[in-house]
Amino acid sequence: MELAYVTPLVINAFEFLGLWNTACLYTSMADRVLIIDDDEQLVDAYRDYFSESQYEVDCAQELEEAQTLLAHFSYSVVITDLRLSKLAFGGLDLIKHIRESSMQTRIIVLTAYGWPELKAEASASGADAFLRKPTRLKELGKTVMRLSGARA
Repeated sequence: MELAYVTPLVINAFEFLGLWNTACLYTSMADRVLIIDDDEQLVDAYRDYFSESQYEVDCAQELEEAQTLLAHFSYSVVITDLRLSKLAFGGLDLIKHIRESSMQTRIIVLTAYGWPELKAEASASGADAFLRKPTRLKELGKTVMRLSGARA
């Protein structure tokens, strides 16, 4: 009889721990950043920097991969390279996708191409900030912090 009484308490305790663990893993949108760039070394550096600053970071190297992540998660800031392939400026398509989906996500464009026409087109499409590569991590962090209202 005593064993029957203890078993439900143990199960309930494990259920409670499972719920508590899930609640501890919850991350708000303000803490989540999506990085899109086809340069793996840059992505690694950005991921490390923002992870150390307590952001939850997801990364993509292609437009389709980024769109899939955006469909499943909310991000406070998206950091995207303008040129995501050698053939096209996929970052512009991503900006348009985010704005057409009415997401509240702020967008930072990083690019080695500083042409005024591209900057104007990115801004007209809905980009919130435009930074030239190479960008210091500290400057990128300050821009993320300013746009998200979080810390970097």
